[in-house]
Amino acid sequence: MNNNKQLAPMCILVAVILFIGIIVSMTRTNISDLESIKTSTEATERNKNKLEKQSNEITAKQEAEEKQLNSIKPVMQEPSDSDGESLGVFGGMFDKVIAKSKESGLMLRSLEYEMNPADDAIAQDFHDVYNVCELKFFFVGTYAQLRSFIHTMINDFEYLVSISRLNISAFSDNTDYILINMSITLYSKKANK
Repeated sequence: MNNNKQLAPMCILVAVILFIGIIVSMTRTNISDLESIKTSTEATERNKNKLEKQSNEITAKQEAEEKQLNSIKPVMQEPSDSDGESLGVFGGMFDKVIAKSKESGLMLRSLEYEMNPADDAIAQDFHDVYNVCELKFFFVGTYAQLRSFIHTMINDFEYLVSISRLNISAFSDNTDYILINMSITLYSKKANK
């Protein structure tokens, strides 16, 4: 019986030690899990801050580009009375050239025209046979959009045209966009010839 009396406290002591061991083991696992969660949370927070910074930079860049584009005021030259009859022949062509520029993605900022320009040989030598009108554009766009527009004007446009001048310059802050000064000369045969 003495052995049973000594065995009971030993069993209780072993049970307590096992219980404490289980608690310590579970606590270590929980602490390890908490540390992993904390590390993961910190990494996620750093990524979030990095993405927010990039997003703010992109937004600021877009706003600056938009502000720069909006600072250029569009202007259209009004036809003069002396050009009225000749200009009427080119009305449909104007619309088609403008439509082709929009299809290419270019932003038309201004458009002027000159009837029978002095430096055009056809206008000077064949003025009684052909109407000649030079369109002077100011576009904003990308190189790819300009290339598409020129390709369309040369290969797919149904009228005789000549690209008589092309000057390109880049925005100072964003080289993706270019400023384009371009002159296109349109020709049409006079009705009575």
